[in-house]
Amino acid sequence: MKKFCFTVDDNIRFLKEITERNYTSIFDHPYLGMYKRLHEKFNLEVQLNLFYFMEGFELSQMSDKYKKEWTENSHWLKLSFHSLFENVCPYENSDYNEVFTDCNKVNSEILRFASPHSLAKTTTVHFCVTTSAGLEAVKDNGYKGLLGLFGDSENPRISYSVDNETASEIRKGKVLSFNDVSIASIDMVINTVKLSDIPRELAKLLSRDSVRVMIHEQYFYEDYTYHQSDFEEKLNTVFSVLTDNEFESCFFEELIEKKKI
Repeated sequence: MKKFCFTVDDNIRFLKEITERNYTSIFDHPYLGMYKRLHEKFNLEVQLNLFYFMEGFELSQMSDKYKKEWTENSHWLKLSFHSLFENVCPYENSDYNEVFTDCNKVNSEILRFASPHSLAKTTTVHFCVTTSAGLEAVKDNGYKGLLGLFGDSENPRISYSVDNETASEIRKGKVLSFNDVSIASIDMVINTVKLSDIPRELAKLLSRDSVRVMIHEQYFYEDYTYHQSDFEEKLNTVFSVLTDNEFESCFFEELIEKKKI
C-alpha cells in the first residue's frame, strides 16, 4: 500500500480558543472537530506543528484538563515544534542554542498539556530554513525527520541547508538521510492550490510510493484576511483522490521507520 502524510503548519489559535472557551472536549472546537470527521472518514492521521505563542496567548497557558483525551487520540493526532512564533525565516541564521531552546520550549509544553504519545518524532521547521547547527539542535530535541520545501526542477529550492545533490534527489520524491535526519519534500501545499486544480496536481504524484501534503491553520478562520471557505472541501478532495488511488494515511515517522526495516 502506498502512503501519504498530512501535516498542518502555523498552529496555535485553536489551542488559545480551547482554553478560553473551556470546552468539554478538544473536539468541540470546530477546527479539531473537522479533523476528527476526516479521521473517521479516511482513517486520517494528522500532525499539527505548533508555534509557542501568538498575541495574547502562549503554550504555557494551554489547559492540561484534556490530557487524557490527547493521549487517547494520539494514535491519529500528534503535535510538534514549528517555531517560537509567526515570523519570516526565524532560524535562517540561528545558532544551535537558539533553535534548541525554542524547540525544547514547545516540546516541553506538549508533554505537559498532552502526553509523550502526542509528541511527534518529525516536524517542519517554520519556513524550512536552518543552519547546519540548527538542524543538529532539532535532532537533539528528538526529531528524527523533517519535511521541507524543495520546489521543482524549474524552480528549485533548498531546505535545512542540505547539499545540492541531496536536494535534487529529495525533489524527485525520495526520502533521504542528511546528518542522521530523514528529510523529504512537501509535495503539495493545499492552501496554494485551487479546489478545481487539486485532482490534476495530485495526478502528477500518484506514481510515487509516498506523498506529503500540508495546509496552514490560519486559512480555516473566517476572520483571517485570506480565509478559504472551501478549507474542509479541499481536504476532502485531496484525501478522496489519494485513498481512491490506494494511498493510506500515515505519520512521517511511521514512513521513515518502515523504510529502515
